[in-house]
Amino acid sequence: MTILSTFFYFMCKMPVEAIRAIWLILGIAAAVDVIRRHSITKYSLAALCSVLLLWLFMLVPGLIGKDQYYVYRGNATDSQTYVEETVALSMHPIGWYESRSAEEIGLVSDVLLRGYHWAISDRPSAGLMIAVLRGNPKGEIYWVVYLYRMFVQAMIMTSLLYLFCVVTERGKTISIKQKIIWMLASVFYCIGFWGQIQYDIDAVSQTSSIAVLTALTAFFFQYAIDITDGETKKPEDRGQYLLMILLAAAALALYLESALVHGALYLIIGIFLLVHRRKQLDGKCIARLAGIPVLSMVIFVLMNYRIINFFRGQITSSVSDVRQTWANYFNAWWLGKHGIDEGRITGPVSKVINQILSLSGMYNVTVNYDRYYGVTALILTGIMILIAGLVLFCIVRPFITKWNGAAWILWVMTLTGIVAVLLFCICGKPWSGGKLLYYISPYWYTFLCFPVLQLEECHGISGKLALCVAVVLLCSNAKIVAERAYDVKVNWACSGYRGNYPSDMIPGLKSMAVFEVDTRALEGVDSVQIRDLSIISDHQYYLQYVKVKLTCAGITFVPDNDINYYQKPLEISSNRILSGETAVLEAQQRADGRYEIIVR
Repeated sequence: MTILSTFFYFMCKMPVEAIRAIWLILGIAAAVDVIRRHSITKYSLAALCSVLLLWLFMLVPGLIGKDQYYVYRGNATDSQTYVEETVALSMHPIGWYESRSAEEIGLVSDVLLRGYHWAISDRPSAGLMIAVLRGNPKGEIYWVVYLYRMFVQAMIMTSLLYLFCVVTERGKTISIKQKIIWMLASVFYCIGFWGQIQYDIDAVSQTSSIAVLTALTAFFFQYAIDITDGETKKPEDRGQYLLMILLAAAALALYLESALVHGALYLIIGIFLLVHRRKQLDGKCIARLAGIPVLSMVIFVLMNYRIINFFRGQITSSVSDVRQTWANYFNAWWLGKHGIDEGRITGPVSKVINQILSLSGMYNVTVNYDRYYGVTALILTGIMILIAGLVLFCIVRPFITKWNGAAWILWVMTLTGIVAVLLFCICGKPWSGGKLLYYISPYWYTFLCFPVLQLEECHGISGKLALCVAVVLLCSNAKIVAERAYDVKVNWACSGYRGNYPSDMIPGLKSMAVFEVDTRALEGVDSVQIRDLSIISDHQYYLQYVKVKLTCAGITFVPDNDINYYQKPLEISSNRILSGETAVLEAQQRADGRYEIIVR
């Protein structure tokens, strides 16, 4: 869907309404064909139902908190970028923008102008997928974005389950107890720490690509083992080969950076696998392997040639010094939920231990030194040292147990990724290292969960020590789910977790402003005057929220003090003409001290 939708919109210049109609026709045809061939199995049906149930469960916080919860989380700028891009793509085909000047587009709405700018200079496929799903272009947008984000996050579960099958070299012949454990482990990635942190930094494209890249990795593990064993001439291998190319192309379109990192990791895995098995590839094998990145890149360019400039820019700027300053905010969680024990005897130790645990996905089990001190703090720190030591033991454990097959490849991929993260940090590129950590998180998580995935075969002291880490990891993720449920219950501002976590990029805005603008109250209104909202802290983000709502409703607007979310004045708004039935929107303080938009 990603590949063809991108091609239809950017190359064939089709509107999203036509693309949506194509997918409805193809979807019905596929469903009829599946039923005709009796291809629905209990496993495929269970997978579909599991994704849908998980998706519905993940929607609960948004259903409770509504706009206040999901307009933005920990990265308001990126969130607004994706929303505006989706609005622009869903409301007009690319030809509409290309036939107009920037001033003409801006006169309609500066939201459309910025959205179009992001679509041609960024990676637009995730925004386009949301636009295709948005059935009512005059209706709500933030809710549709939330629906999409939760669904692609739920899809990670099935990709992880397949990866579990590959690395454990087990298929459907596992016990009921093991199936339950596997399901819980995959679900906890989606709704536990890794899924939640990537949602809370508003990484829409990044989250969109996880399920695709995890599935691609599982297929690649199988293919790499088969090709070194000389078993790649089965009829089904052609389908698997084509699927890898399509997954790689879709991953490039959805999130270019992670896809390129995965390609580099696959190359390293291939080299290590050949050395490990003392194999040499013939010319045909080399050509087949090289064909995967080459053909996927060709498809990627054919989908939307405009993305080449973004491709070039990301390669040169991802390690720039300016971007590394973002780590002060986005990597704050590396020091644990409650921070380190500064100024006391456990301080230096707590910093190292908290980083090991946090980077392993156990951010929320670190010690609260504000609450515990003295002997209690020393004992708790000792326990954390033990857990951190076991994490390090897990990393070297394959040397002791001599792993083979797909499990060995998983270890190589994980270890390579961890070393790369550490090298980035040592070289003064912590933000780049942090992004890489997110990219490898499904494999790092699977690696640490491995003893639980093979519970019935987990024997010996080394296996039981590794099992302890896996249990702590899963309990930590269960704890973070409980904490999020409690946070939604008591945190009326919906500003995210407390503690050392990137969840409140604009401190005070969500607690001061009420995100409940409903354009249905403006029914029959053609244009509005937006009074100066500078009375609200960081009002530019709140103003953008209001402008997105009005753009979706097709209402012309003129703000008294119009600035974008980079605090730059927008002169184009003053050139718009208010006509027809006109209303005035302004911020009014409620009895609880919060500001809301009222219609005059």
